[in-house]
Amino acid sequence: MISRKIYNDGLLVVTECSGKVIAEELVSSAHWMVDNFDGAIKPGFKQMFIALDADTHAVSEEDIHRVAHINMLHGGSRGGFAMAILAAKPYPIALARLHKLLSSVAGIKVEIFSDIDIAYKWLEVDKPEDS
Repeated sequence: MISRKIYNDGLLVVTECSGKVIAEELVSSAHWMVDNFDGAIKPGFKQMFIALDADTHAVSEEDIHRVAHINMLHGGSRGGFAMAILAAKPYPIALARLHKLLSSVAGIKVEIFSDIDIAYKWLEVDKPEDS
């Protein structure tokens, strides 16, 4: 399951994956980010993507390529942004590394972390109290 909360008047999006995550959820999430830009999400936003408790075994490398394609083709008008990915298990980390590699073309600066406080520090935003 993927859920998200928006903070700081649209300048911070916290996306959290939990339980079993399937490709269609990632694709829908990427489309949601594109569709809500310059509405709920403001230019210059940053994203925290939390996948610490996610079961991503149903997600393939091809699925990550699909998400990158959406970001490249449909997300270009929003400009670049920073994304911190929190992952601790080997397979989600491998998927995050692939996402990082593919995202640079779309102007998305991605880093991977296992510590949420360090990730928020890298994003240069305060951790929301309810996060």
